[in-house]
Amino acid sequence: MQEHGSFKIEVIDQTLIIKCFDAWNLETVIRLCREYKEHVESIKDKPWGCLVDLSQWELSTPDMWDEINKLNEWGNINNQKYEAVICSMSLQQVLMEDSHTALTNVETNFCDNIEQAYDWLNSVGVLKI
Repeated sequence: MQEHGSFKIEVIDQTLIIKCFDAWNLETVIRLCREYKEHVESIKDKPWGCLVDLSQWELSTPDMWDEINKLNEWGNINNQKYEAVICSMSLQQVLMEDSHTALTNVETNFCDNIEQAYDWLNSVGVLKI
């Protein structure tokens, strides 16, 4: 099946930054999980953070959450310590809070915008912007 929706991933300092766009299907999520792990390989030797920008994301098919839960469990055992999440709708935050029960070693902060997220990640020492 063809992917629906898209994302951009980059690493800055000890932070993985993910910007999500449009509505996703399972194929998009599977590619995200693969690329996420590939990018984290270069920073997982020290504590790292993740910024998830959902401000332009329109949700996904329900089957995505099993893959996201597996990814969160992977982050737990691969030195992830922080996650900043930007939501544009309250439903996104509810869904993310649900999925974050798997992030037992990770401190999560929900932010209103990218500046807040950068400031918080800077304050915990994983981003120097």
